[in-house]
Amino acid sequence: MDQIVFATKKGNPATDSLLVAKGFGKSHKSVLRAIDNLECDAEFSRRNFAPSTYTDGRGKTQRSVIMSKDGFAFLVMGFTGKRAAQFKQGYIEQFNSMEMQLRSMSNDAPVINLLEHTQRGVQVANSKSVNNHQYMIGGVGSVIEYNRKNCQLHTGKRPNEIVKAAKAAGLPSKMRVSAKEVLRNTEPETACAMSLADQMVRCGADIEQAAAVTVQAKQVFAGMMKLGFKPSQLAA
Repeated sequence: MDQIVFATKKGNPATDSLLVAKGFGKSHKSVLRAIDNLECDAEFSRRNFAPSTYTDGRGKTQRSVIMSKDGFAFLVMGFTGKRAAQFKQGYIEQFNSMEMQLRSMSNDAPVINLLEHTQRGVQVANSKSVNNHQYMIGGVGSVIEYNRKNCQLHTGKRPNEIVKAAKAAGLPSKMRVSAKEVLRNTEPETACAMSLADQMVRCGADIEQAAAVTVQAKQVFAGMMKLGFKPSQLAA
């Protein structure tokens, strides 16, 4: 089954109403209705069900709910049938696995290798990973907001401003498919710093906290470039 449990910004395993609806073959409205009709006390609800939103296919903001392992278990107690039983087991196994991973991360600081962030492949992989994570948290809107903030914190500009300026400067279209791609070809030290920020956020840091460190790391990456640690893919 698909990965349906994710880590929240606070480092806790969770799932959401959209993933539950998909996993159990139910409509999202019916899952939201089931959550609304749960007869749990207010304190349990506050701890285990958090209101959230997502952007639907028409670009409209819609309601969703993020839930903890206990919230999920309480919700799906009433779900019956063979498919429901299979998915209950799968969800619980994923929750347990995620809890073990997060516990391991809290006991051992994530390993950060600065040099690897000079590699385009690593940068692209980190970008995809953090985008997937943001999508699981809050849909397309969360992905857009994260990338806008990451770009502004490292460059002082919005992604579309960077791409627009690159076009005006005559940068080939294949080098300006995104703001990060522009920076890989024009400001590689900034692209490295943003990749490092992506990794730190994926490990649980807040983007503003991460950027406070990674903006300073731009000088370190610039020094690496001068020493020759600059793959051909990053050449301007």
